[in-house]
Amino acid sequence: MSTKYYPLLKSTVSELRALKSLDKDDLSNIMPVFELTKSRKSKNNLGSDVYKKVDEILNIVGDSEFVLDLTNEESLSNAQIESFFDDNNSFYNWTDFIKRIVEEKKANVIPMLLAYEDTSKDILMKQASRLFRVCERISVRIPVELVSKPIVDELLSVIEEYSEIKVFIDLGYVNKSNISEKVARAEELLGAVLHVDDGIDLVLLVSSFPSSVVEVVPQDEKMSSKFPVYGQKIYQYLTKIDPELQYGDYACIHPYRGEPRPMIWIPRIDYPYDNHILFERSRRESGGYETCASAIVTNPLYKKYYINCWGTKEIDSASNGVVNGKNPSYWISVRSNIHMTRMARLE
Repeated sequence: MSTKYYPLLKSTVSELRALKSLDKDDLSNIMPVFELTKSRKSKNNLGSDVYKKVDEILNIVGDSEFVLDLTNEESLSNAQIESFFDDNNSFYNWTDFIKRIVEEKKANVIPMLLAYEDTSKDILMKQASRLFRVCERISVRIPVELVSKPIVDELLSVIEEYSEIKVFIDLGYVNKSNISEKVARAEELLGAVLHVDDGIDLVLLVSSFPSSVVEVVPQDEKMSSKFPVYGQKIYQYLTKIDPELQYGDYACIHPYRGEPRPMIWIPRIDYPYDNHILFERSRRESGGYETCASAIVTNPLYKKYYINCWGTKEIDSASNGVVNGKNPSYWISVRSNIHMTRMARLE
């Protein structure tokens, strides 16, 4: 059984940059789970071809194993990705795509088994059989919201049939108000899977990073504050049920992007540490990212929980007046890189 850290990443620019910037040793302690998204549209890539996105992934992971799923966010999808969700002939388009990237690009991929809430066991079994022809392992991702729904029983019957399946129990976004319900559902789902096969490869997925940091702190702290995240605490609790449970999360990113919209943002830098996120915001006219970085590095928590990686080097650089990224996407990469480094180095 693998004991690596599993970050769930959309294959967007910011998230791939965070992964690519990991130290080599840290990357070797990680098995990324990708939600495939469209590539950037350009003059030579009008259809935002997903094969180009696969090339970007392979440039980072090389011949190492990775898990591949699909985005279900409309703004990050295209006609190709939508075609993979077509369940005709047991999701033939998806299985053919996996076959092609294995044979043509030598991708060491663990594909996700696709399913709708009303997908039959027969369709799931045919899809799994086809994937196993080209892959040694496949994976199943079960959101905890599906507990007690018929599709869970259908997925469990597939899991019972094949031992080489990695099962992801996905809690999605967890905050203070829903943590009890989410954990209770995770316990139920975990128990159901273990009842079918107590030797199955099980991985937790969870995110506690909000869509807006301002919403989780008091109004008078909206420019400078900290807030807790719950992933590791939930994981430690669930290992009492399954000591072999492995840990994965959304790499310190909110699970859902939502529709992109024009907006004026206030520069912000986040620093993940010890089950918390420290953040600083500063308007451009007040110094922007440079001021944010200076406030972060002078906070005693930064020195106490300092970790040497690309992300902290970017914060240090900005605090010294050299700001290498001046948009939110870049600083998402910094935050995610710091978090993934911490998780990769956990004993």
